[in-house]
Amino acid sequence: MNTTLTSYIASLLLIVGMTACDSGTSDNAAAAGSSSDQTPVKEVNTGTMKFAYVNTDSLSSRYEMIKDFEEEILQERLEMESQLQGMVRSLEKDYTDAQAGAAGLSDEALSILQQKLGQKEQQVMQQKSQMEERLMRSEQDKTGRYLDRVQNFLTEYGTAEGYDIVYGFNGLNNVLYIDKAYDITDAVVDSLNSIYAAEQAETALEPEK
Repeated sequence: MNTTLTSYIASLLLIVGMTACDSGTSDNAAAAGSSSDQTPVKEVNTGTMKFAYVNTDSLSSRYEMIKDFEEEILQERLEMESQLQGMVRSLEKDYTDAQAGAAGLSDEALSILQQKLGQKEQQVMQQKSQMEERLMRSEQDKTGRYLDRVQNFLTEYGTAEGYDIVYGFNGLNNVLYIDKAYDITDAVVDSLNSIYAAEQAETALEPEK
């Protein structure tokens, strides 16, 4: 899950615009030509923009929510594999029993047995496919929840702190270098973990349904 989430995070946080830029805009007619139909050119006035960045690799490795999600996915995968192994062992036993008793069966009985074994094998394959699909949906759901949480938090955080832009940075994307003075990763991760810890504590106090 970590690889998948990291790729999602990098794309999500590549550039997150937080608030509208403070600089104003003005429409000026183009100087070239005398036609009144000339499309005006929009110019952006220069002004001060406040920006920062979050190291997406650190966010992925330090945010407790993603650690919990990865553990849940691992447990789901182990449970799926255990169930599949049980079904495969059962199928192998059926084949072994069939081979042992095949000599005493008529052609018709042998054909019926082979059909039953083939059907059971198909059922095992279908179960495997369904389990893998459920696991994939579970991972996608957790990834979506995680990304929504980060994006919503950064929108609120960026607005509250007056940032115009918060970049996602890991040294391998389009932003190849940013001064460490603009790094707000620690503040973001600490805040996210504090919120998540409070939610987990509140959930633990709720009575079981």
